[in-house]
Amino acid sequence: MTTTELIGILQRVEFAASGKPREITFWKDGELLINNQDNLIISSTGDGCAGAELSLEVEIITSK
Repeated sequence: MTTTELIGILQRVEFAASGKPREITFWKDGELLINNQDNLIISSTGDGCAGAELSLEVEIITSK
């Protein structure tokens, strides 16, 4: 998936019926992984010479 494709997906559902922007959370197997940008880190980017890429690192939230 490209960044443009991800932005397009998110823009289609950006606002709720109230007009407020939606909050994003990431879940896996019923466990909350991330709920704010502080837990999401851009860990690397490629310059496009060998393939433009973007790597994201997720800091896992533990609820215990």
